[in-house]
Amino acid sequence: MGKNTLKMSMSGFEKLIVSLSSLDGDVKQAVNESLEKAGKIIEEDTIEAVQNSNLPAQGKYSKGDTRQSIVHNPTVHWSGSQASINVGFDYSKKGAGGLLITGTPKMRPDDSLKKIYKSKRYIRDLQKEIYKIMNEHIQKAMGGK
Repeated sequence: MGKNTLKMSMSGFEKLIVSLSSLDGDVKQAVNESLEKAGKIIEEDTIEAVQNSNLPAQGKYSKGDTRQSIVHNPTVHWSGSQASINVGFDYSKKGAGGLLITGTPKMRPDDSLKKIYKSKRYIRDLQKEIYKIMNEHIQKAMGGK
């Protein structure tokens, strides 16, 4: 099975980082806070999306493996100056997260999961949240808040 990933264009994000850095703001803290906030939003929405009412056959065949494979309390990982965060499903654990996102020839995708992981609007809303947090850090560094 192919790996499903949530892709987000971060154009404009680098400009915010440069602005914060030039103000001697704590870039690492701002990036951590903004990505972890986005990760928490995705976690909560994913948990809601795998409720039995959203699953095929209303969860009749669910054994709970997919719920247990959800990444909880996502944290930012740094590799040099690049930050990343794992969200969604841990594919090393049992579960059908990927299949529920994309569907199969015999099963429609879980519409709630498809919205989270494939919808451009959902991604845009996450970006807005990330940019809002970065802007708050810039305002704070400027002596605003």
